[in-house]
Amino acid sequence: MRIIRQVQPKRPVENVIPMINVVFLLLVFFLITARITPPLPVEINPPEAKGAPFDGGADDLVLSQDGVVYYAGHSGEAVWPIFAERKDGEPLTLRVDRAAPGALLARTLARINAGAGVAVNLVAEN
Repeated sequence: MRIIRQVQPKRPVENVIPMINVVFLLLVFFLITARITPPLPVEINPPEAKGAPFDGGADDLVLSQDGVVYYAGHSGEAVWPIFAERKDGEPLTLRVDRAAPGALLARTLARINAGAGVAVNLVAEN
């Protein structure tokens, strides 16, 4: 008696190249759509407040605890001529260290609004 072995059909080899292509396309998509914000020029501790979370941008004016103002890569008095060239109508984000004196904040706000009425968003820690 002869025993016939059944030949099992070969499974086709799965090609994973298209899956790898999709993964890289998704990676590129997420890298392009991600918002990359440059770090602040100085480390600050913002005051605490309750409100909606806020994502800052590159157009932030930073006031450190020792009274130095930072804006667009400049610091000190060099900030104000650069600040005067910004587009009108765009709100400004002001990040202030919680240790900065209130009088210093008031003087900075007065200087911001000296040229024109600028909407200011003050960022606080939630």
